[in-house]
Amino acid sequence: MGPVKLTFQTISKALICLGFATALAACSGGSSSPPGGGSSSSSSTGPISVFTPAPSANWGTRSVTFNAALAATFAASAEFRATDATCSAHTCGVTPTGTQSSPFVLHGVNWAHSAGLTGAGKTIAIVDDGFLQTHQELAGKTIWTTGTIPVKGHGTYVASLAAGKKDGVGIHGVAPDASLHLTSFAPGGSAFDIANVTAGTLAAAGLNAVAQNNSWGFDVPTGNLQTYFASNPGASTAQALNAIVGHGTTNWQNYIYALDSFQNSGVIVWALSNNNAYTGGDVMAALPYFEPRLAEAWIAAANGYFEVNGSGDITRAVRLSAACGLAAKFCLAGDGITTGAWNTGNADYVSSYGTSFVAPQVSGAVALLAQAFPDMTPSEWAQRLLASADNSWFSAQGVPVAGTIDYGNGVTHAYSTEWGHGVLDIKAALSPIGSVSVLSGASIASAERYSLPQSTIVAPSSFGDSLTLAMAPQEIAVFDALNRAFSVSSATAVQNTPVAMLPHLLDRASIDQGQDGLNLLHTGDLAGAVSGFSGVGGRASVLSMAGEGLLFASIAPIGSTAELTAYGFAAEHGATDHGSLTGAGLTLSLPTGSGQVRLGATFAEEQGAVMGLDGGSAFDFGSGSAIGALSLGTEQPLAPGVSLFGRFEYGAAARQGGGAGLVSDLSGLTFSGMEIGASFADTLTSGDRLTLSLSQPLRIESGTIEMTRPIARTADGSIVNQTSRAELNASGRQVDLNLSYQASLPNQASFGFGLKHAISAGHIAGQSGSGLMVSYRQGF
Repeated sequence: MGPVKLTFQTISKALICLGFATALAACSGGSSSPPGGGSSSSSSTGPISVFTPAPSANWGTRSVTFNAALAATFAASAEFRATDATCSAHTCGVTPTGTQSSPFVLHGVNWAHSAGLTGAGKTIAIVDDGFLQTHQELAGKTIWTTGTIPVKGHGTYVASLAAGKKDGVGIHGVAPDASLHLTSFAPGGSAFDIANVTAGTLAAAGLNAVAQNNSWGFDVPTGNLQTYFASNPGASTAQALNAIVGHGTTNWQNYIYALDSFQNSGVIVWALSNNNAYTGGDVMAALPYFEPRLAEAWIAAANGYFEVNGSGDITRAVRLSAACGLAAKFCLAGDGITTGAWNTGNADYVSSYGTSFVAPQVSGAVALLAQAFPDMTPSEWAQRLLASADNSWFSAQGVPVAGTIDYGNGVTHAYSTEWGHGVLDIKAALSPIGSVSVLSGASIASAERYSLPQSTIVAPSSFGDSLTLAMAPQEIAVFDALNRAFSVSSATAVQNTPVAMLPHLLDRASIDQGQDGLNLLHTGDLAGAVSGFSGVGGRASVLSMAGEGLLFASIAPIGSTAELTAYGFAAEHGATDHGSLTGAGLTLSLPTGSGQVRLGATFAEEQGAVMGLDGGSAFDFGSGSAIGALSLGTEQPLAPGVSLFGRFEYGAAARQGGGAGLVSDLSGLTFSGMEIGASFADTLTSGDRLTLSLSQPLRIESGTIEMTRPIARTADGSIVNQTSRAELNASGRQVDLNLSYQASLPNQASFGFGLKHAISAGHIAGQSGSGLMVSYRQGF
């Protein structure tokens, strides 16, 4: 066959708390620049900003910390926009009908830079014709070389787009602080040297380069290789390449081995041919189709002309290069109409277009991902770029979908034979992809995955901020569907239930202490019915956790004055939809003159939560708890219609079940509650009652939580787990000041109102709240 021409894109020179429902309540709360000098020096940058959000933040929207204002500033800067070029100025064959895209804006480079990502500490390998290493975009960078490096323009252009310095001069690259490894495919100046390219690939692998950019290739469509294989079944890829383009079967075998070895540390990025008649792609960019072992971490790059609307959405796409074709499953498109550095002078630049200038943007993007996600593999970096590519415009542009890739954990992405997976979107690749989960296990492959709804700790107000304080210092790793670990405070998972700010009116049911025998009540205030006093009721009791329930009680006299009340109950759990409370208790009433003292004991079994604490599946606090409480209460008349009352309760709870999630222990739970006050009868009208009281609602006094949680992952997929213990100590103790009034009205009506002010509301220091409730009832 005739000679095959080694090609790359020809250069054309030219120079972006009130509630109201007959009730009112309110609450209140208290980059550094690269160092200069010398011909080869390392660049540096500030640390990556890893998000550590407030507990109220939404887990599902967080990733690397982007700064929208900074991103806009970068997108508007002269150095950033200096990479732009116009299609019309470079005869790309498209008549504009709208706003042409800006490459770096379209690909989200400014967003990555706003997060502090610049490729610092990472190396990009570039194989090209040659490089002007003294150009102002490259001078002073750490650069390694293999073989002789001719001074050429194309390689200089490519290197500047990948890693040109960000110093306010000229342009800058996608990864401006990345180091470079440079290899010429023609070290003698003209002839292709496969041995030198192989040596350079292996040398770059030895440096752990994270990407190898190849903006070169052979002007051979994939169909030629397919035809050869059809005529030579069983032939190796190396034999086929030698037959098609020459340079020796052994040399090709060695080169394929070198490419495969490179993928242990980095991603191979290959520019497609610029011949847009090649609908199946070209032999080099599509090489993994013929040699599947190379598909592990390989991205083929296509070029297009794009127009965008004011929101940056693609409204028109015209392919300027070969189609992705056989490389479609591992292909990305981009805007390669750019300006880059040139070899005619250290401050010279030219503008052009081609896949040659899409590929280095992809290579730079790999370096940004490698900096942000050093615990991931090259295969995972490549998958993130492919799975996050913008293909939202396929339907509107009439692009037929050839199929979808299933990346696992519910992430699929459509691709086309023309555009591959769509347009490079670096911001999306740096953001969580798919659902975010908490993992429990030894590796990402075998760990139990808990979705965010399964990973929310619903903490009742009795715990105050104790869980938040205990968990805040403990970092936990949450994983997106492609297994990227994002570090957050464990306290992010805590969701505190709203504090009840409305007062408690005296309209509850109670055990009839004047009637011996069996009492049967259906009540929504189990604690109030059991406490039996005329005060504010049972929010100081452990039974305040109960919702609607049935109460069975039997009152029996003991001697001539004392009474013993035995009761049993079954109730819904007021703190969780799927829980319940069942139990029994005893109350001994002893007369003290005209008053009485009550000694009580309550034993309960809680299902579906532990003291109302529900951690979903990830934070499995247990299937329930066994609860025991002792209480002491008194009510003493002082004068006709005037009495003092008080009640104190203390108890403990023991976790039952659990251990399947991240919580390995929850123990030592104790709780208390108290109320004291005075009631006045017949104050304004006969039969009315005015009550003043001070109370502490149910409060968890002590407890210990132990968690074994993921804090990171390693490149081999192992999850790094850490076990820690913390004490549960709320920062405050809620004290309620209560006033309530109730009066009977004619015709079976009643009227009442209540006022409440809470200090350290929800047992959180510095929080306060007030509430007002007015009630009117009419009997029929």
